Amino acid sequence: MKRFFYISALLLFAASVHAQYKFYAPELYIGTNQGVALWDRVGFSPDVQQDFVVRYHGGITVRYIVQKYFGIQAELNYSQRGWRETAANGEKFDHRLDYLELPLVSHIFFGTKVFKFYINLGPKIRYMIYDKATAPFSVNPGVQQTMQIQNRFDYSVFGGIGFEFRTKKAGSFFIEARYDYGLGNIFNASKSDSFSRSNNQAITISVGYLFNVLSKRNYDDL
Repeated sequence: MKRFFYISALLLFAASVHAQYKFYAPELYIGTNQGVALWDRVGFSPDVQQDFVVRYHGGITVRYIVQKYFGIQAELNYSQRGWRETAANGEKFDHRLDYLELPLVSHIFFGTKVFKFYINLGPKIRYMIYDKATAPFSVNPGVQQTMQIQNRFDYSVFGGIGFEFRTKKAGSFFIEARYDYGLGNIFNASKSDSFSRSNNQAITISVGYLFNVLSKRNYDDL
């Protein structure tokens, strides 16, 4: 009788532990992000006076959630960068640089099942696919207005914060702000060159939609 009691108690304890432990079911999201670069400039050194300019930024997003508060994310974005200047006589110069970008993202999130806040961090590589500039100033144009872009490949680090609204059937909707700081230069930066730094910098605002292509259930540990 005692043996039966001990075995029953052990089985009940094991069943209790089994019921409490859960696997976190992976979530795979695919969708799009669309937005603008609100603060888009090139960090020239020596400094170049630049105007405020808004440019397009957007692409596709793939997110894989592997833990309760953590996931990884990859994007393929089309991003317009560059800079704009205005002369004392009112002339304007605009140099637009269009890139294909591949950000690799650490996605950290918290909140409820419906409303989530998140932080995105990671590196980014990009390659310039389009380069267009208006005519230089007619009087005293800066050297940056007459030079050809020398480095088409670029890389950067970024950080962002966002808010996400999840629905059971319609998918997820989000809004996010990021700061992107380029680690490369668009012009050569040796001691004999005109600029010691010419890196892309931007603050982007994006809205997007994601759809979970995997089951949303959690499964019991077997």
